[in-house]
Amino acid sequence: MKKTFLPVILLICLCSVARAQSGLCRECFIPSFGVITLYHVYQPGYGFGLGMEAGNWSKDDSRFSYFFGAKLQWPPAGVRSIKVGNSDAYLHTSFYAKGQVEMIRRLYVVLSPQVINLSTFEAGVGVRYVLPLSRNIGIGVEPTYLFFQKAFSMNTNIHFAL
Repeated sequence: MKKTFLPVILLICLCSVARAQSGLCRECFIPSFGVITLYHVYQPGYGFGLGMEAGNWSKDDSRFSYFFGAKLQWPPAGVRSIKVGNSDAYLHTSFYAKGQVEMIRRLYVVLSPQVINLSTFEAGVGVRYVLPLSRNIGIGVEPTYLFFQKAFSMNTNIHFAL
């Protein structure tokens, strides 16, 4: 069961994206628009932080979106520095590019390669759920797994359509 679960899910996802891209599902598309996102992040071992990203939601009226962003995390109280790669840092800074694909309405799969403290590479994969509050504002939650750190992080975000 475990060995076939992931390939089956990937196959379903690929078929869904292929169907949408083939034009059979024109009602699935929303117009492309720019967006700025502000978010709060929590990662065990690193504490809380803040981030911002900007990008294009639904590029070329498809299910794919892309963003560029940065985040800052401070060490938890009582910790003087954080071990990142082979160096200590007082702040955990990340710069990243993020791609997302809509799987079902308002639920997205996210992939984000990152550079941490300009010295360490990281890659994260997660899901993002967005709930629209108005035509131009949405709130969301984004749990992400970071491969090299072997850790989870949780973002709570607010999106502003431009």
